[in-house]
Amino acid sequence: MTGNPFPHGFGGKVHPSHPAHKELFAHRPDSVPFVACKFHRSSWFVNQPRFQFLHPDQDLFITTYESDRHLLGRTPRDEVDRYEKLEDDVQGVFPGDRFTYADEMNRRELVKEIEESVQRQLTVQDLMENIDLPVFPCIMGWEDWHFERCRPLVDEISRSVGFDATQYYSKYRLKKHIETMEEVLDVERVFVNGRIAPAWLKMLPKCVVACSGAWNIRQEAKDASGTLKGDRMPDIAEERVDALNEWQSDITNFL
Repeated sequence: MTGNPFPHGFGGKVHPSHPAHKELFAHRPDSVPFVACKFHRSSWFVNQPRFQFLHPDQDLFITTYESDRHLLGRTPRDEVDRYEKLEDDVQGVFPGDRFTYADEMNRRELVKEIEESVQRQLTVQDLMENIDLPVFPCIMGWEDWHFERCRPLVDEISRSVGFDATQYYSKYRLKKHIETMEEVLDVERVFVNGRIAPAWLKMLPKCVVACSGAWNIRQEAKDASGTLKGDRMPDIAEERVDALNEWQSDITNFL
């Protein structure tokens, strides 16, 4: 595994038992330096040797960015028990993301959701005291006061954070929200989960150093007959990494 525990560049968002994901992401350290596996699928790595999917130079991160049916009823203790089993195989974890919201929620309801997520993540951090794994907080929100509620996470866990972008349908909106998070919390590095279109990545601020995805990659890696071609991964990944590194400064900074 690499010496730097935070993800960098492009990573596959993996379902480790899925044949397509094995074809595209497994044993490809040069084009896929890390993979992000949802918590509920991480049991695969408990039951199978790491080398069945990962090259020794590929890093594995566990995330909790998943649907409510997998999150509901899960406790911080459940998470930590799994992390302990994977201590020798995982490079870091993004734990405790339990945050749901709807347009009709009022401020009080949003505060409750954010604070529950924050407390769950702090509890995971406390329970991880004797487990040698880096913990990176999952930040949630879109307005200044949402991010301010997340301040204990960066103060007590890490200034390198994860941000879930799977529900965004506007690159301008995503850019604005990440910039607001950076301004309010002074985060150092950001891993964006679920958005990997190069046009989107070019819009994001310099603090965004890593991204993960799968669906778009599967579409781009198909040939004319619809067959997946894993040998297309170097070019596909390079386009994402170039986009991450070609961040665009807001022209208003120079006016």
